[in-house]
Amino acid sequence: MDLRHKLPLVTSAVIIALIVGTRFVSNVLTDDIGSVDPHVTLSPNQVQQIHERQRRQQVQAFVSVAEGEVSRTEERIREATALALAASLFVATESLAHCIPASDHVLLAGIQKAGLLPPGMQLIDNSVLVSSERGTLQVRYRPEPLCIEVVSTGRERTDGPMLLLRVPSMTAETGESRDVLLYMATRLDEITIPEPFASEAQIIALGFAPEPLRASTLPAPNGNK
Repeated sequence: MDLRHKLPLVTSAVIIALIVGTRFVSNVLTDDIGSVDPHVTLSPNQVQQIHERQRRQQVQAFVSVAEGEVSRTEERIREATALALAASLFVATESLAHCIPASDHVLLAGIQKAGLLPPGMQLIDNSVLVSSERGTLQVRYRPEPLCIEVVSTGRERTDGPMLLLRVPSMTAETGESRDVLLYMATRLDEITIPEPFASEAQIIALGFAPEPLRASTLPAPNGNK
């Protein structure tokens, strides 16, 4: 075979040898050298900026949770409890003077005149409705046997479900009064407000569930939250 016929074979062999050799050298160098972790040096200002950004993110996350439905519902429970206790206090004071309010309208007008409406609440047009930051509260009053109810409805869905708070509550079985009792709607939509002073069974049948009043939801003695 002459040189012209051997030249393509030699060229191919050289190319194959180069490819194999390059892969071999690459593998050896990779195994010997290994991976190198980059070292990043930050200035004190950059570190401070990162910490500040993380702090802001944590604060934003906290605010998001605090403004959530659970927090707003607890705020509305405190509002309803404060209004119910104010109504009870007014009735008790008037009873000592033998001047028991004749109706819920008289009761609310007396509470407003006496300056007993909790902070942030306002009587709506001399009615039995009271407005607050988170919703509307309806006061229902029965002189005999004495019972006061507050129905709280949120302004928005994020304000939580409808609430019904009763003080004092009368048990149908024994007729004994109990402490403040709270019922909370189990859904946000299509809830029927129970009739005034309905039995517990009727309230539950309409989609409410009894809830314990935690210490964190009770208003402070001075009226602050």
